[in-house]
Amino acid sequence: MKSRIRGGVAARAAVGMAKRGPVPLQATDVVGPQLPVPIPDRNRLPRVRKPSSGHDVIFAPTSDIEAHRAELRKAFGETLSDQFVETMMGKLISGLRPNHFDVLEEATLNAALAVIASFKPSSEIQAFLATQAVVAGFSAFRMMELSQRHLGEENIAVYGGYANRLLNLQNQLIETLNRHRRGNTQTVDVRHVHIHQGDQGVVGIVNAEKDGRGTGEDEK
Repeated sequence: MKSRIRGGVAARAAVGMAKRGPVPLQATDVVGPQLPVPIPDRNRLPRVRKPSSGHDVIFAPTSDIEAHRAELRKAFGETLSDQFVETMMGKLISGLRPNHFDVLEEATLNAALAVIASFKPSSEIQAFLATQAVVAGFSAFRMMELSQRHLGEENIAVYGGYANRLLNLQNQLIETLNRHRRGNTQTVDVRHVHIHQGDQGVVGIVNAEKDGRGTGEDEK
């Protein structure tokens, strides 16, 4: 019997997702003497503040919000669009916290941003693929944890199976990203073989016969 998603469940899920959109970076909510001092560093990883693990609001870590926006633009494919960054942040957060009952800690979100930055995407499409790979990877972690929470055969089989699929999806996305970076190029491995006077060589495909002897289609 095939599993099906009932219409009411699908409708509620669609309504819930419609309420979650792009997540803009807001000015820091820290005031007074506790306000962090901006430290200029071009190689600094992107980082955000997320005071509550139960909502999607993020803040700049320091008062230099423009510097932090620039760091996020660089992490998401060196894009020039703040709207692209806000949209991808929304997708990243909703992927790491799929429903309103889930929590997403600041450290986890910043870890995901660090992984995206480690891909060093140079365009929006590369950032798009990197974000998908990160969401798939973190989701696989979650499924693996669920498979071991109650060490029963059903839990291991169901959640472990989902974890395996997500890890395969992550690897496929990474391979797709690498192929996009390489472009339509083909690598040819050329090797030089030196045959000295009096020796014999075979050039071509060598097939082994049943008695162990080899035959060459093209010979020297």
